[in-house]
Amino acid sequence: MARKRVFPAGSILFEPEGRSCVLFFISGWSVSRKILANGTRIVIEFMLRGDMVWTLSSDMTQETIQALSDVTAYEFAVPPGTRGPDLSPRIQQNFVHEMLKRQARLTERLANIARRDALERTGHLLLELAVRAGKPDRPGFDGFECPLTQSDIGDAVGLSTVHINRVLKEMRLKGLLSFRNGIVEFLDRRRLAELVDFDPGYLSTNPG
Repeated sequence: MARKRVFPAGSILFEPEGRSCVLFFISGWSVSRKILANGTRIVIEFMLRGDMVWTLSSDMTQETIQALSDVTAYEFAVPPGTRGPDLSPRIQQNFVHEMLKRQARLTERLANIARRDALERTGHLLLELAVRAGKPDRPGFDGFECPLTQSDIGDAVGLSTVHINRVLKEMRLKGLLSFRNGIVEFLDRRRLAELVDFDPGYLSTNPG
């Protein structure tokens, strides 16, 4: 049986060796992160509405999940001594599909960091988040509300905050996008997608 949980911004949803459960996100933004021995933070990925995560997998990878904004999620408990939560076949199918989507995102993120320059990494990430955030409510507006700081973005793409600031300025001056006051606005989404080689196919939401 699922229970609805509300997590305020800044709270920890899950830490390694914590309770075992499946979380299905209804609203809000959260981050999966790791802290290295030297104190450096690495952002594994951001989780938005519609994403699911099994905390057992986060335990194995030593990830901590933290709310970046107020987050609402359904929590499915995993009984002790079992292999997983007692889910209906439909929810089980959705869960497996979400895990495959997460693997696809992480694979793309690895390619992003390994083979793309600073502007390409940043632009690719913001285009991905735009697709995952869904269509905006404002007619004629091409963008999305984004609670991320420049530090959050930098830790996700392997760049310093200073570097991210320069890249965002460069993209604004080139007429590609603007990121101000928590709003990402695409000034020329098609040109940006071509420039950073963004293909949203890996974000497909249709179960195979």
